Amino acid sequence: MKVVLNVLGRSGVAKRLLAVGMLGSVLLANASCEHRAATAKSRPKKSVKLAKLVVPSEAPTEEPPPTGFLASGEPVKAQENQPQITKLASSEVPCSKDAPPGMVCIPGGPFFRGNDHGGKPDERPRMRITVSPFFMDTVEVTNEQYFRCVEMGKCEPPIKYFGLYVKPKQPVVAVSWYQAYEFCHFANKRLPTEAEWEKAARGPDGDAYPWGNNPPNCKVAVYEEPLGAKGCGTGTTADVATHGVFRYGLYDMAGNSWEWVNDWKTDCYHGCAKECGAACDGPDPLGPCGGGPTYCKGYSEKLLKGGSWYFTGDRMRGAERRGVPPSNRGPHRLGFRCAKSMD
Repeated sequence: MKVVLNVLGRSGVAKRLLAVGMLGSVLLANASCEHRAATAKSRPKKSVKLAKLVVPSEAPTEEPPPTGFLASGEPVKAQENQPQITKLASSEVPCSKDAPPGMVCIPGGPFFRGNDHGGKPDERPRMRITVSPFFMDTVEVTNEQYFRCVEMGKCEPPIKYFGLYVKPKQPVVAVSWYQAYEFCHFANKRLPTEAEWEKAARGPDGDAYPWGNNPPNCKVAVYEEPLGAKGCGTGTTADVATHGVFRYGLYDMAGNSWEWVNDWKTDCYHGCAKECGAACDGPDPLGPCGGGPTYCKGYSEKLLKGGSWYFTGDRMRGAERRGVPPSNRGPHRLGFRCAKSMD
């Protein structure tokens, strides 16, 4: 079988991508088997640097990945007539620099993280945490962006090229935490911490969702609604920036794809046998072992935030904490966005 990347430079990529929908219906028929098998092998603990580009043998040559990505980040055109929350709370600290292309400023200051009522034990206790101003990608990393990194030999491709998930502007899915980490560093960025992500999603007052405290609906997010109707009945993810822009000018902070963050998963912040403790108190908390790719004794899962097209609305709360081994790739629900420090 020809290596998938050999077709990247050829003409006719757009035509082949149009045919992906037909292939997707075939792939989806075998989804249950493929989903169970689509988990990455464990990565070395001492290093996450790629030795070589690896293309899965199952990747069909009929699905060449899309191209065309600016390493600095490509802005996505926003939909018109969408609400945007831009008013800065009095407690928030603005960014001292302009945001890079494709990113927005997330103001610093204190905010309420976690949830004591109606949430899960790992979300407790609700605490006031402080973060510094930082920049965050406006949208989840797209196939178009991610596969430019693959094309350059700096990133591994996702474990599967499912036909329903490979449009250029759909969020890249089926990527492990390690792949997300490597992409962000390739783009001169980093993964956000859990505290940063939650501040960006919930704002200074700790709202339940990026748009406030009202329950989700399919006009603002892509999720399982009604019950059994994945992706609001589409059976897949949506193009980024198509379901409303909300707090700080961010898209899809609830639904579409789960988003990896930098932290290791704990059983709670305080008050349980395996609490995070002082490592989650801040300011600018990093969680156990400071997060990152280094092995952290006693911890085996990284955190995902924001829910996805495959899950119900209660999983899209900003306080939701899902733990998954960092080598797991999904296979069609795990994505990410990057952040960048001011310095």
